[in-house]
Amino acid sequence: MTRTQGEYGEMRFVANLRNETIAAFAAEDIQPRAYLLSSHRVTPSTLEAAAHVRDLDLPLFADNGTKQLIEQVIDVFADDAGSVRDQVRDIRRDIGHVPRGSDIPPALRQTAKDLANSVIDHATAVSNAIDRDALIELQLSMDPTDLIAQEDFAVACLLALQLEREVTGFSVSRYATRNRRSLRLWKAINADPRSANLNIYAVLSAVDFNTARTAGRLAAEAGVRFAAIGIAGINMDSTATDFFVIGSGSHRLERPAPRRYVRLAQILSGLDVGLREAGGRLDSFHCLGLGASAMLPLVAASFDDAVGLSTDATSPIHDAIRDQVFYELASKGGRVSTSAIANREVRDAPWTFESPFEQRFKETFGHDVDAAKAWWRANGEPQIIRDHLRSEAELNEALPLLAEADSEARRRGERVRVAANHWTIGELAAVFSASLDRRIRARVALSGIEMSQSASIARGTAAAAAILDVIGEIG
Repeated sequence: MTRTQGEYGEMRFVANLRNETIAAFAAEDIQPRAYLLSSHRVTPSTLEAAAHVRDLDLPLFADNGTKQLIEQVIDVFADDAGSVRDQVRDIRRDIGHVPRGSDIPPALRQTAKDLANSVIDHATAVSNAIDRDALIELQLSMDPTDLIAQEDFAVACLLALQLEREVTGFSVSRYATRNRRSLRLWKAINADPRSANLNIYAVLSAVDFNTARTAGRLAAEAGVRFAAIGIAGINMDSTATDFFVIGSGSHRLERPAPRRYVRLAQILSGLDVGLREAGGRLDSFHCLGLGASAMLPLVAASFDDAVGLSTDATSPIHDAIRDQVFYELASKGGRVSTSAIANREVRDAPWTFESPFEQRFKETFGHDVDAAKAWWRANGEPQIIRDHLRSEAELNEALPLLAEADSEARRRGERVRVAANHWTIGELAAVFSASLDRRIRARVALSGIEMSQSASIARGTAAAAAILDVIGEIG
């Protein structure tokens, strides 16, 4: 069921359809704004869940299952790419800035270029081995409203391996070739009569503003109205950079900033500029694998107010289950561990139970701060750590939402964290839904993040804002 123009302009966080999210939302009469199911996770149980999602008349995205293929390619070249990264890092230490141009010795550049070419060849071979018809059949079995087309994922592999343009010397045209292939794959699915009533997303790729600008132009020329880009490879990069290039102009940052923010700002804005320059217009844009709350306003600031925006990620699940973390709405999605919440409570900084899932849990299982304080004082007012939440019965009984001792309350609390984290990101995304001033409000939000989040995030969002300013001058 293709959406009407009246529905565009909203921003949604799309929940991954997994057993964890199914269980988390089953207990409440509240659902995410949309779900995504990846083709490599199709089972009888997930198809049953997908049917339930469609019965609820919720949008369902059918992903192409590329992430696991990217991981396979990365594994093949990880050691060789690590050697190149080590040499680049040593040069950076010697010269005091990110090396590029003549800073890269010819032998190292040739090694990096040869390796990057091998990565592209291998990724293309893996992609060619996909049975296109079987993939479409699998995606259509979900009865989706939105379908992520098969893509060329070679650039995503280069990103994850940190084989950067400033090291390989690759031209913009090398990346344009990859996008032309993705667009051919998109056209094949878009022309398939079985997907006639679906929103088919072309998956584009880029590494900086100039490659994204060209990708946007190509997408406009192909008539793309629904586009997506993979974010996982971008966010895997934990390095910092001190420059960015827009057109032929090179710009130095005041101080090094996380490359993932610098890159994302360039790519998203570059796509928007390229699309508009070629006379194109998107109805909707999806960020595959973007769950960082600090990046949401960056997405909103990069596209025209009328473009529908969406993101998805598994991080709300992983953070809830693996790290025992809640996202806090009051701090714009800041991560707060269960032990940190317990320490707040006994020190008279109450947890506010922001989501309806937490509120319902509190009504059912209780929350006795006085009893927690009594345990804390009796034990010498310790810094509460996860071991306490696992082993101290009095503390578990007093603060069941935070408990880690095996019990029905702990199992229910885990599901509550999963649902609450999705709810929080959904609320933060919805702030940037349709309005004539979405870009303005997103820029204000970016400034707020610069002042309120960690030093790394603050540097990242400040750099992103600087990039948007430069791009605004040419756009």
